Formats: sequence, C-alpha cells, structure tokens
Amino acid sequence: MKTYLLDILNKYNRFSESLDVKTILCNKSWLAFNDTGDKELYIFQENGSLIVSINGKVTNGTWQYISTNKSIILSFKGQAYMLHPSFFDKTIFALQQDGTNRYAFMIDEQQSHSFQPKSLTELNAYFKNIERKKVEAEQQRIRIALAQQKAQQKRIEEEQRQQEQCRIEQEKRQREREQEELVNRAIEEQKKAERKKEQAILKQHKTFLIVQIIGSIVIIAFTVGMTFLAYNSATDSVWVIVPPIIFCLLYFLVYRKIIMWLRQKLLRKYLHSQQMDKQKLRDEIQWIEQESRREEEELNRLNNTINYKRMILRTEETSSNYKQTHRIFDRKEFAIYWDATAMKFKNVSLLIYNGTEIVRYENLENKGRKIVRLKKVHSPVKIILVANWLDALIYKVVYAVKG
Repeated sequence: MKTYLLDILNKYNRFSESLDVKTILCNKSWLAFNDTGDKELYIFQENGSLIVSINGKVTNGTWQYISTNKSIILSFKGQAYMLHPSFFDKTIFALQQDGTNRYAFMIDEQQSHSFQPKSLTELNAYFKNIERKKVEAEQQRIRIALAQQKAQQKRIEEEQRQQEQCRIEQEKRQREREQEELVNRAIEEQKKAERKKEQAILKQHKTFLIVQIIGSIVIIAFTVGMTFLAYNSATDSVWVIVPPIIFCLLYFLVYRKIIMWLRQKLLRKYLHSQQMDKQKLRDEIQWIEQESRREEEELNRLNNTINYKRMILRTEETSSNYKQTHRIFDRKEFAIYWDATAMKFKNVSLLIYNGTEIVRYENLENKGRKIVRLKKVHSPVKIILVANWLDALIYKVVYAVKG
C-alpha cells in the first residue's frame, strides 16, 4: 500500500468520531490509489480477514480496528501498517499513516466509474473541489442567514411600524373621542343653560304658571269625575282602567300640547323683545355719538374755536380703569375721567344732566377722575366738560345710556 503527501488534508480533518469504521470498510471492495496504474483492490471481512488483489494476484492478510487510539492495523505480505481514519465521503476514504503526514487513499469500487484518479494532481483537485464546495456552501449559508436576518429585521421593523401606527391611530381615536366628549359636554351644558334660561324666562310670566296650575287642576278634576261616573255605571271592575286612560289622554293630547304651544309663544316673544332692545340700544348709542359730535361742533362754532378736540372726556366702569362704557346702572358707581392739560384751560367744570336732575362739579383740576352714583338713571345721561380758554368757553360732551 502506497502513501502520499497531500498538504490539503493537513488543513482539516473530515472524519467524524461517531462513524463506525467497521461498517464503512466491510462488505465493500476498495481500490487503493496509486500512480503506477496497477489495480490494487482491498476487501475487508467482518471476521478480520483481509483480501488484497493487485492486478488479479490475491494475497490474504488481516485487519483490525483499535478503538483505543482509533487506528486500523493492516497486515499482509509480511508487513503491517497502522493507519488512522482522516477523511471519508461516499466516494473516498483517506487514511493517515501513523507518525507521518502521508496518506493512503481508498476509493469505493462502486463509485470508481464516476471518479478514478490517475495522478496525485487529480486527487488534489478532488479535495480542492470539496473545499471549494465547502466554502461556497458556507458562503451560501451565510448569505441565507444574512437574508433571513434582514427579513427578520424587516419583519420586526414592519411590526414596530404597524404597532407605532396602531398606537398613533389609537391616540388619534382617543383624542377624537375626548374631543367629541368635550363637544357633547359643551352642547349638553349649553342645552342645560338654555333650559335654565328658558325656565327663568317662563317664571317671569305669570300667565305660564297660571296655565300650568289650572291645567293640572282641570286634569285631576276631570279624571276624578270620570272615575266616579265609571264606578257608578260599570257592573264589573272595568272602572279601574278608566283613570289612567283619561289621565294619559288629557295630559299628552291636551295639556302637554297647550303648554308647549304657550312655551314657544312666550320664548319667541321674549327673543323678539330682546332683539328689539338690542336694536334700540344700538340706535340709541349711534344717536348719542352723532349728537355728541354735533353739539360739540355747534358749541365750539359759536365760540369760534375748535380747541375742544384738545380735551378728553369719557365714562368708565369703576371695576376696570380706563375702560370706556356707555352704560350706567341704577345705584351703581361709575367714573368720569377728563383731561384738559393739552392747553392752558381755566375754570374746568363738570355738568351731568340726568333727566330733570342736574349735578354740577366746579373748580376742578385740569385732569381728574370723579366717582358718581345716580339713584335713578334717566337715559340718555348727558355729561358736559366746560373749560375757559382765551375768554371763550370750550365744551366736551359725552352721552351714556341706562344699562
């Protein structure tokens, strides 16, 4: 048996310890690789006998597997060899000579039609091809693993994106529900406020209260009367169902409709009255503004001067400084503010015309603020600021309406 140096086998050991050497070798015929062209055939018997045929010349020998050091002992032609399994696949079985880097190669005779190397170069190419396929398989495994990893990462990102989208949608729906609840709550509160306002309006009308009281009395009296008549005229207990029927008919078909009609009529009347009051107030304020400008221009035209524009006069609420208002309430304090410091005015006076009542404040400072209270306001209230400039009287007029 010839052995050869083959560096590529030193790079890896492909023989698994879990393989059974006896099962591999027995019941097969093995061609030993050589570069002489001789046909060298080995047949391993299970009883430990070995048949070696070289170009048809048969030699008997023995073989033995030593599990202690995982070696095979071959004995024939007066020589013995200790070999260690190094590589095995379905085609070739490589055995390393003990203590050396030399290898014997045995090829399964049944596979020899597809692979029967003639030289060490072909054998080396076979192992290189195996190594290349191994590298390619490893690279393919890595590519598959990377592709799976990318797919897994993409799936995770997609799940995260879907979860984020789901979270956003849930938050959006939550916000919409909260907004809807706020709107519904606001609508409900507005309805309650409107109902309270309507009740307050209806309470001001004695007619509505009287109709409710009279209607309730009529329903009760009519129901009691009909019940009494049914009780006296009926021969059985039919009269028992008469009171609820009479009451429901009177309440839902008569009383409720009358109350709803009267309620709507009173509310429409109230709304119309409110609109008329608002329109009246707007017209009054517009008239006041026009009249105020006209009187100022007329008074100062008579005095041949236009210096009234240098004076400031306004009414204001006492709760907020310098907030101009045109409304004055009964028994409520309001403030009058004036400023005549733009020029050298003298003898500053303040006149308040409230119907037939005249309130006069004289010898005032050129700039000041006066708190006034009127017990009864007669709209419109006319407020005049009078000052002397170059022996001419200068007027500033402001009107205020009853709040």
